Amino acid sequence: MSLRILHISDIHFRDYKDHQVLNLDNDIQNEINIDLETHVKKHGKIDIILLGGDIAFSGQESEYKVADTWIKNICKISGCQEEDVFCVPGNHDIDRTQIDPMLKDIHKIFKGLQSRREIDYKIGDYLLKPSSTTSLLLPLNSYFQFAEKYGCVPMAGNNLYWEKDFSLDDIILRIRGVNSALVSNDTDHQQTSRLVLGSHQSSLTRSKGVIHMILCHHPPDWLIDGEDVRKDFKSRARIHLYGHKHSFDVELINNECIVLSAGAMQPSRAESGWEPRYNIIELNTIPMADKPTLNVRLYKRVWKKATKTFIPDFEAAGEEYVEYPMVLTDLEISTNIAHKKKGAPETVVGELKLAPMVEPLINLNMPDPKRRLAYLFLGLPYHTKVIIAAKLKLIDDSDRNLPESQKTQLYFKRATEQGILSTLWDEVSAVSDVGSKNPFIQKS
Repeated sequence: MSLRILHISDIHFRDYKDHQVLNLDNDIQNEINIDLETHVKKHGKIDIILLGGDIAFSGQESEYKVADTWIKNICKISGCQEEDVFCVPGNHDIDRTQIDPMLKDIHKIFKGLQSRREIDYKIGDYLLKPSSTTSLLLPLNSYFQFAEKYGCVPMAGNNLYWEKDFSLDDIILRIRGVNSALVSNDTDHQQTSRLVLGSHQSSLTRSKGVIHMILCHHPPDWLIDGEDVRKDFKSRARIHLYGHKHSFDVELINNECIVLSAGAMQPSRAESGWEPRYNIIELNTIPMADKPTLNVRLYKRVWKKATKTFIPDFEAAGEEYVEYPMVLTDLEISTNIAHKKKGAPETVVGELKLAPMVEPLINLNMPDPKRRLAYLFLGLPYHTKVIIAAKLKLIDDSDRNLPESQKTQLYFKRATEQGILSTLWDEVSAVSDVGSKNPFIQKS
């Protein structure tokens, strides 16, 4: 079984409102639709869509509504389920109007740190108290409201990254989406005002039957702790996906890992090397006599100015893709489909201990009504979710100081624990078009 992944970064959606004639990227979006539809007919549907940051242009709620409309359409064209879209934030997903002088001073402190140890302890300080966490993440509120329905907002006690596990033949593909825009503002600069990631986000735990993939907006050379990040990811992750630079690059390092810079789907037309791009990654394992191999097939799609269409970026003679086979280790090929994470060690950030997240294994060949319901419920307007949660008695006093996105995740978690997903489905279907019958009603 293959997994087909659509990887797109730096989309920069704007809301032109009544001035759509000014949107010069409409043609690019339409040509991606046409190109992707042709690819799907030839090679098969897309299983996962990964958005590598800079989804919006200025982090505004209205821009994410434009993005949502586009995502629904691209899912329809590609055959990907909307709940199988995943994303990370970039610097353009920051709402800079929410950065007041105090927060900017906090950013300056982070950007003045010199070592990984200092970064880890400073991040730990801010994660220890909900109030300081909320202040630090405030400029990402609109992004989080957009991302929560896709399961890409970490729960309380983490606040930095998300992690999802997918079935790939007899092994597990574990994708981690990290937040490199934590202290991003208008001073960002690759040499003089770099960003931070921290050990908590870059430290990956090896497990039986698991291969790792990283989704991150900023490449390591934009991070103060970039060398540490590079080493951490290189030692544990087979595939590293980056954005931000607006230029494409791919490198196979020691036949052990692939580092891919996506290029930009909608770069600024003021850039001298203006070149819209997107990529399709196909993964499968190949059983071999000596060692099973992870094969990465990369379809690079690039805008051709002469014809105003997307075409293959050829490397080999006549081939529309390039392949990167990587021999798997004994640990990676050890079957672990039972998929238990409870014994995973805690991560220490500064003085703060963070328990690992526990996510169910996602089998993309089997419909999952719970994940579908989560997407539908968490995609509702906030006030609608609160009304439903109050009606079903899912609200607790302990939620008071949490960000909105974490509150609504807890509402869904409680509905699951209380066994009332069927009732929740009915409540959601009463206010939106769910498109199918209640899958939680037991047939007699």
